[in-house]
Amino acid sequence: MLENIIEEYTILSDKFSKFRYNDQFPSRIDTNDQSVPEVFKNYEYPVTSWPILINKEMTEQLNELSHRLPKLLNKIPSLYFNNDIKKIAEFYFDGNEILAEFGMMCHEKNIEVGCRLDLTYTEDGFKVLEANMGSSLGGWQIHSLESVIRRNHPELSDEDKSDNYKTRNTLKIYMEYLIEQIRKQVGRDKKKLNLFIDMRDIETVDREKNLSFFDNFYRQELKNQGLEGQAYSANINSLELIDGDLYFEDTVIHGVIILALDVEITPAIFRAFIMDKIYFPDHVGLRMLGDKRNLAILRELAQSGKFSPRDNELMLRHIPWTSPVENKTTIFKGVEYNLSQLLKKNKSRFVIKAARGYQGKDVFIGKFTNTDEWEEVLEKALENGAFIAQEFSDSVDFAAPNRYNEWTPHKLIWGAFGFGDFYGGVWVRMSEVKTDVGVINSATGAVEAIVFEIL
Repeated sequence: MLENIIEEYTILSDKFSKFRYNDQFPSRIDTNDQSVPEVFKNYEYPVTSWPILINKEMTEQLNELSHRLPKLLNKIPSLYFNNDIKKIAEFYFDGNEILAEFGMMCHEKNIEVGCRLDLTYTEDGFKVLEANMGSSLGGWQIHSLESVIRRNHPELSDEDKSDNYKTRNTLKIYMEYLIEQIRKQVGRDKKKLNLFIDMRDIETVDREKNLSFFDNFYRQELKNQGLEGQAYSANINSLELIDGDLYFEDTVIHGVIILALDVEITPAIFRAFIMDKIYFPDHVGLRMLGDKRNLAILRELAQSGKFSPRDNELMLRHIPWTSPVENKTTIFKGVEYNLSQLLKKNKSRFVIKAARGYQGKDVFIGKFTNTDEWEEVLEKALENGAFIAQEFSDSVDFAAPNRYNEWTPHKLIWGAFGFGDFYGGVWVRMSEVKTDVGVINSATGAVEAIVFEIL
């Protein structure tokens, strides 16, 4: 029975006994519930009706990693490449030195960029699998389903108990951060701040709903700060630089964010950003910050003592062994190997993935890949030059309800948000162990979950 499946780890932390365990409610949230905002009706991914509960220690670790790691990423061009344009171009920009010049010009503006760390929780604590940078970060939507989850569980809904569990409204935190960054960039004297959002990757039929939802949040936060403004969206080429200001039709724009991947930035936006007329986190330099090979560089810099003692220890403890896939020798667990031979002979211990991949694409886990496929992937990675190998950091098994409300072992991936010094909370994707194929991603069938902090 249920009492017999309590294991070392459960999604309910040490509060297992305080929650009612029954199947009187569906295991998955009905996103058509009246409390769910219109834009998230028929949400495309399944969401569990159960909370993920984490203790203060886990919260503090996620908080620290989410705001320290992005700051250290910003130091890579100077500490590792000595700001050498030729080396930066070869590593990040396929040898294009002009693009690298533009990238460094943007990078040296030193503006803050949003981040989502993807992590796994292992027997040795949290391990950072990748750092996703920019405005196009999924997972913040999940908070809109909080009320549905709370009412399923007396511990979360009862007036006398609910304050013991906190979940962070990632979108509200992001709005506070976004407005602060716009004001920092364009001046605190401005009382009206207009935002332009490029939504080209969002289906046309959903763009209006998404813009309305986003705009309402944005306006509310502006109002809270005694400011005015609006969010707009259209073809990004409609933005024009007129007399030194960036315009959308007859409206001056103060911030631009891009909710898309691999977008060509227009000259008008680039010039407005360089002249400090807009806050623009999705600039050309983002290609450097978002490269997964940076985790290997952070480890190398930490091993050389290039950061503070605290940051060195943080990186070495939480970033697993990572290396660009190249024809070279490497040190793994204190022993020198030929990298190619190490990966061939120990495939179950490693993952190979594209340096600029997303949504679980081009991720190959040796444990779940046969020998022929693994060697083919390795050959491709060696030829391409933009892949990393990473030590496989297997999630501990967390007991959680499956789609039938049966408590079974699950693997979890954590997505923790960092917005400068703002910690934006964390959301989870999980997969039942018996159907685990290695890659745990919403786009590949994982179930999403809301995380509550135990106070």
